[in-house]
Formats: sequence, structure tokens, C-alpha cells
Amino acid sequence: MDTSLLQDKINAARANRLINNFYASDVSEKACGIWENGDEFVFAYEDHGINRLIFFVKDLKSIDVILKQIHQGKYFIDIIGRNRGDDLSSDIKAIAHLKRYSNPDCRSVFDNGSEVIIYKGSVSVETALEEDASELNKLLWSTFNTEVSHLLFDDELRTVIRSGQISLHRNDEGIIDALLQADVLPKKFYINQIINKSCRKEVIHSILLDRLEGYVANGGKYLYSWIEETNNASLKFHEKYGMKHDGMWNTVYCLER
Repeated sequence: MDTSLLQDKINAARANRLINNFYASDVSEKACGIWENGDEFVFAYEDHGINRLIFFVKDLKSIDVILKQIHQGKYFIDIIGRNRGDDLSSDIKAIAHLKRYSNPDCRSVFDNGSEVIIYKGSVSVETALEEDASELNKLLWSTFNTEVSHLLFDDELRTVIRSGQISLHRNDEGIIDALLQADVLPKKFYINQIINKSCRKEVIHSILLDRLEGYVANGGKYLYSWIEETNNASLKFHEKYGMKHDGMWNTVYCLER
């Protein structure tokens, strides 16, 4: 596939404000198929062994129309909206529903009456180093469903590590037992991946509070994450930080023909 032509189509579609689930500029370089209906289109790209679909449409109903052109293969597609998505058809099934949990002002986490403030500074928190990539990835790939989560190879994870996104804790044997991957911007704190294998609940709270403290000190307020609706432990954890379902859903579909 001609990457430059696809990028031109993407640029035109974005200029025309077509509805889309485009989230990263480099996915067009991995494109392996495209299906079109006038100005609207869907293209596939390979994501670490998973074929994912990116769409640009005028109306979400157009997605199903275009997907009828796909006659063979297994693909996954994320659709974000205010409705909890149902199956689109007999062969396009909803396999996961993620709720967006958010707190518009997380500064209250550091109030004296906060549920979690007692855990602040309770353990030693490290910033991940490049040499931690392999051990971190073993945790990530063994914990998360790759059909739902967008995971990375070691070399890609090292790039993330260099940006300072990952904080971790080691147990007494020096093994990583908890981690937080957070994408922090001046006005947004996104909890991307969070894992706690420690038997001590204060560990993961201490890691998150450590990262949030700097964000809040620099004027940050908005905190959010996407959580599978069936992960009750994670939902309860995030609720301790004043986060609630704000009405947005990310439904992950699987098309298999």
C-alpha cells in the first residue's frame, strides 16, 4: 500500500472533520489493507500480531456498510462514544467494554480526608530505566489482553521509558512487583497501564501519588483512565481517587470471517 497516498486521504478526512478512531500518526505506515465508500474509508494495520481497523466516516452507521467489503480475516476495532456498544452483526462482536473514569479536579486526593493520602511516601518508588524493558514487558504481556490493550515490543517500550512515563516498585528480592505507565501533559494525567502484584496495597497507591504530586504541583487537575467494566478491583481502586464513569465508553469489536 502506498503510504503517502493513504496519508493524503487521512489528512483530507481530518480536514473534513470525518468521525474517526485515528490515534497515532505512525499507524498509516503499517497499513495492510483499505476499504472505501466514496470519501469514507476503513484501513487495517498490523499491531504486534493483531490486525486493527481505523475508520474515517461521516456517520458511525457507515462503518458496518464498509466492513461488509471485508470477506476474510480477523480484525479488531475500537469505537468510542456515549453508548455502550452492542454487537454490530452476527460476525462483528463486542468483546470488551471500557468505561472512561475521570476526575476533573484530582487535587482533592491530597486533602487530609482523602482515602489514599495515608499511603503517600510509604514505599520507595523508582523511575524505570531502559534495562528494565524486558522485565516490565513480561508483566504487561502476561497481565493484559493484547486484543484489547495496545502493547509494545521491548525496543518500543524503551522509547516510552526514556520519556519517563513508567514508575515502578521492587520487592525485597529486587523483582518488579508494581508499575504505573502514565502519560502526563500539563492539563491531563492519563493512567495508561497499572499493575500491582504486591500483597501490600500501599505499594501501588504510593506510586500513583508520587506521580500525581508533581502533576498537581504544576497546576494539573484532570485525571482519567479507561477501565474494563468487568474489572471491579480496578474500578474500586480508581474510585478512591475521586474518579467516576463520565459517560464515555470504548467498545472493542472483533470481526472474523
